[in-house]
Amino acid sequence: MNAQLNTNKRAFLRGLRGVVLVAVAAGLIHGRLFAAQAPPPATMQQGEPPADPHTSEEQAAERQALGFLGYLDHGRFADSYAYTGMLIRAQLDRDAYAKQLEKARAGVGALLSRELINATYTTTLPGAPEGQYVVLNYGASFANRQQAEETVTLAFAKGYWRVSGYYIK
Repeated sequence: MNAQLNTNKRAFLRGLRGVVLVAVAAGLIHGRLFAAQAPPPATMQQGEPPADPHTSEEQAAERQALGFLGYLDHGRFADSYAYTGMLIRAQLDRDAYAKQLEKARAGVGALLSRELINATYTTTLPGAPEGQYVVLNYGASFANRQQAEETVTLAFAKGYWRVSGYYIK
């Protein structure tokens, strides 16, 4: 009985091995057929700028910037200090920082709209050490200032994008 069971087991395994080989071969053949049928890669149109290789960094920095700007829009200047990095913290404590931001935003009134104009990734900025930076420019409209441009500069350090500058003009 054991001899017949072992013989059946061996026959089953040989058959299974053949099925596996056929499945692998079929997969390779079909893979080639599917690859041959795949559309050609998109080609860049003449005069079209190349894709920005730093899009993901710019988007991550923008998420941080919008959190920071949200605090400013609600007059929570001291709380926005949590979004700042070492470039600001080395120069200003939380209270001095809050006073400067309050002064910069004085008189503009409530935010009506804000739209990203551009985002630029760079490794150098005037007066700053070499590193990873994203400069974001926003077109903004406030209750008392219809056309304004806000610039938020962020630096990457210790795995996070942190605000290193804010300007409004």
